[in-house]
Amino acid sequence: MKMAWWVFMSLMTVQIILIQYMVEEYLAGHYEDLFYYVLALGFMFLLTVITYLLFRRIDKVMDH
Repeated sequence: MKMAWWVFMSLMTVQIILIQYMVEEYLAGHYEDLFYYVLALGFMFLLTVITYLLFRRIDKVMDH
């Protein structure tokens, strides 16, 4: 399951970077770009949850 851990951590890293960009855009006053960052962050969160559920199911199958 090392691969699952690294995939999950890389998706979390992308989310952290998106949050950093969102904060920078907010502090710079570019409020019109925040909606796109929120969409991208939501997509990455959804992808992370799906990946987590997939690897959890794979782990259950491997145990049987």
